[in-house]
Amino acid sequence: MSIKASEYAKLIGELDKSAKITFYECLAHALTVSVRIVWSDEKLSLEDQVADMKWLNEIQHRVVAKIQVERLEKHKWPENEFIEMVGKYISQTPGIDHLVGWAINRAYDTATKQET
Repeated sequence: MSIKASEYAKLIGELDKSAKITFYECLAHALTVSVRIVWSDEKLSLEDQVADMKWLNEIQHRVVAKIQVERLEKHKWPENEFIEMVGKYISQTPGIDHLVGWAINRAYDTATKQET
């Protein structure tokens, strides 16, 4: 499945707590893989590699925070706010959009396979 940003809040918001935590854990892992893809891409300049890794790291940092929010349920962090923030980070270096999209889709596939 290929999730569009406009569908993210609905699809992720519909996951039960366990599946949602699994989704965000898998997303963090997939973003780590994305960073490895960037640093090994010989076609990218060093400047582009650093920029891409910086913004992937920012997204990953927020994903880890989101896992804690979902686990502990101390406050709400709506999925629409989360994906909007991710979009702002992607806009800083649009070259990562396909990597973030891949990470989201991979995480969603894993989380929803565990639901069934």
